[in-house]
Amino acid sequence: MSPLGRLRSTGLRHDLAVGGVNAFATLTMVLTRGLLAFTVLGSLAAPLGIAAGFSAMFSAGVVYLLLSRNVSPAAAPDSAAALLLAGLVAQIARDPQWSLTSPDGITALLALVAACVVLVGLLQVLFGLAGLGHLASFVPQPVLAGFMNGVALLIVVSQLAPLLGLAAWPSLANLTDPGVWSQIQPMALVLGLVTASSVWFSQRRWPRVPAALIALWVGSALYVLLAALIPGMALGPTVGALTARTILPNALAPLAQAGTLELLQRHAAGVVVTAFVLAVVLSLESLLAANAIDQIAQTRHSSRRELLAQGVANIVGGALGGIPVGLSLTRALTTEGRSTCSRTAIAVSTAVLAMIFTVGAPWIAMVPTAVLAGIMLTIAVAVMDQWTRQLLVQFRRGDRSRELRQSLVVVLVVCAIIVLLGFSAGVAAGMLISMVLFINSMNQSLVRGRFLASQRPSRRIYAVQQEQLLRPARNNITVLELDGALFFGSAKRLGDEVDRTAFNCRFLILDMQRVSMMDASGAVLLQQLWQRLEQRGVRLLLAGVSADNAHGLRLQAYGCFRGAGRADWWPDLDRATEMAERVLLQESGVAEPQAKVALSQTFLMRGLSQEQQACLSQVMVAQQLVAGEFLFRQGDAGDRLYVLTQGSITIVAATAAQSQRFVSYSPGVMLGEIAMLDGGGRTADALADDAVEVYVLTRQALDALAQQHPDMGQQLLRNMALNLAERLRNVPSA
Repeated sequence: MSPLGRLRSTGLRHDLAVGGVNAFATLTMVLTRGLLAFTVLGSLAAPLGIAAGFSAMFSAGVVYLLLSRNVSPAAAPDSAAALLLAGLVAQIARDPQWSLTSPDGITALLALVAACVVLVGLLQVLFGLAGLGHLASFVPQPVLAGFMNGVALLIVVSQLAPLLGLAAWPSLANLTDPGVWSQIQPMALVLGLVTASSVWFSQRRWPRVPAALIALWVGSALYVLLAALIPGMALGPTVGALTARTILPNALAPLAQAGTLELLQRHAAGVVVTAFVLAVVLSLESLLAANAIDQIAQTRHSSRRELLAQGVANIVGGALGGIPVGLSLTRALTTEGRSTCSRTAIAVSTAVLAMIFTVGAPWIAMVPTAVLAGIMLTIAVAVMDQWTRQLLVQFRRGDRSRELRQSLVVVLVVCAIIVLLGFSAGVAAGMLISMVLFINSMNQSLVRGRFLASQRPSRRIYAVQQEQLLRPARNNITVLELDGALFFGSAKRLGDEVDRTAFNCRFLILDMQRVSMMDASGAVLLQQLWQRLEQRGVRLLLAGVSADNAHGLRLQAYGCFRGAGRADWWPDLDRATEMAERVLLQESGVAEPQAKVALSQTFLMRGLSQEQQACLSQVMVAQQLVAGEFLFRQGDAGDRLYVLTQGSITIVAATAAQSQRFVSYSPGVMLGEIAMLDGGGRTADALADDAVEVYVLTRQALDALAQQHPDMGQQLLRNMALNLAERLRNVPSA
């Protein structure tokens, strides 16, 4: 045999082995999910449910295998879907005009269940055609957690009857009847708990072996042993015979009969709602499972193709009397758990399951229902949401944050409604609660922070006299930092806060750099605020808004702030604050904050006599710059300082735009003295904002002056130190 042939032979043998093991591991899944779907029917639950589970595997499973492009197209009945379907079965079972004992009544029930499953498939096909697969990720986590916990509780509740050896759980009216409780079979409970313990022990001891299958054998063997050792001991019923009528290749045919059609009309709303919820749940769980398979197998799936394949599979499976199926992550994994089953292995698994059902039906009929109930208990524990457990741990440790409490409330409410009122009501309530919480969070104040410009002044360094005037004046500038969406739900709240704040300021700056979106209501609100504040003598400035950015374009698109050359729009908070500072300086008597300053009036000349000023002026060289010209660049030698007498110099990072400044200097201010004193290089670029005049004092000239005139040299060093101290004092505290 060629190497390629040997490789193919080895791969086929591996697939046959994996498929056979997978079939036995899936057996308990088929038995328990089918039983769960019809659990309210008492003694009929096992034969009807198990047959419907196998039918789903033979029909829907094969169709999904053929149509899906997933690397491991392993379909199987789903526990949450089975429990949802059980809610519909219970609704029909309570119908006073429907008879459980009549063969025609059972056929009608199965027809309605089949119609529901077919409708699930049709909805999934529509979801796939509409490209709604990606919406699965938008289900709120608290709703999903509440749903999973509700499923877990309902599984436990549904298994109480078989665990106690009862044919069905007594109604509320019969709970006080002593005769009901006298029928409890304690050994059935022991049998179920031993089975559940076997699952948990096997999972810990042999994690790569199908624990549920081991527990099925252990529980069944214990049942046989106890029955042989203690004849007549009440151990609960077994599954019972699977008759031919439990599989209906024409499950939808009874819908044409008058009685079945009337039953469908009475329960049409329940069928439709259950189908919709089933379609959403199955689609969500299957797509999440597909994501997990992709991570294991390093592949990518098409959510659209998966929904279409699963939809067609459920249409065929429902028409043939099967319960709904979804992509099963458990069945998709090999026995090692580190890789996925191939398509061949899945096909082998399905064929082996068919053989088990047809040849092994007598053995299946002997399986105790308490054993299956014990396995279902372990499923309930596994289904419980891990995220909720983590929240509870945080809560016990003292975390009382609003977000944690809010999440726990949603989980609890959804879970309680599912248990008390059913899945449809629980999911609907969960989505409604999530919408209310979302709107409430969006309706909260957009104000992230509120402060005065005296706490965070602009990055403009002013001359000493100008800074002294600005210190008290900056209290007239209030800044509101916004964060979130400015839309119809938050506009009124923001308007109220602005109206309250504007009474105590001359300038109100709205920092919109963190505003994520803005609708027409938000844009109109800003326009109205601008007009109202102008009438009060308060100037409204918008930071983070320019004519060509998203906020500016959105405002203009909504017909607001249409005037050209707006003086109330600024690219960032720093520039908007500087604009307000300059206006306040003008109102304080400074005709032009950027006006030319004589060299003798600069900080470097402070404390020097006229003779010393003249001596210093002789060694300083004037330098002229035009707008956009660099005074120095990052990495240049720091061998001189500069005294600015006209124009503005901005320090920017070497890769930053001019608007993203570190600091700007006004006339009368010195700069570059740190690099000159410590001998380091320039750490940023210095750029002229407009026509600039600076005077340059080199390190060599300073050393010569200090040597010839020691007192003068000491005063110059003192002025540099005071200049740095003054600058540090004005650094914002926040």
